Amino acid sequence: MKQIHDFDKDLWFTFEEHCKGKHYIVGNPHTFHGRISAYCPQKDVFFNVSLEEIGDMSLATKYWIKGFLSGNEPSPPVDEEGDIYPPTHEDNIHWDKSVVLFHKTGCWYSGERNCTICGIKLLNSWTGFECENCLEEK
Repeated sequence: MKQIHDFDKDLWFTFEEHCKGKHYIVGNPHTFHGRISAYCPQKDVFFNVSLEEIGDMSLATKYWIKGFLSGNEPSPPVDEEGDIYPPTHEDNIHWDKSVVLFHKTGCWYSGERNCTICGIKLLNSWTGFECENCLEEK
């Protein structure tokens, strides 16, 4: 098992929901797109976290996460023959918007989800169950 001295101490972040203090990036947990493996020295535990759950972070962490999410983007949708849809195809437009948001949330839900209020198709990287429009109306 890795020890804290094995980690890059420049790759720290805060995660208030877990505990106070610095936590450290370990790498890719190979679970879901955008999830990051991390270590908490206060509790001596490893856990997984997404960008939207992270509070403060070092500049090194910010750029590590940018690179990680770029390399962790899900593949674009393809047609029956395995070819990527053209940029104007509705599935590709949806995927492209989802990827842009993915770089802000670090979350990606596989499959299709719809807003629980109006039924509109949600972006794969949208973290709520209600679309942006329905949230604004509340």
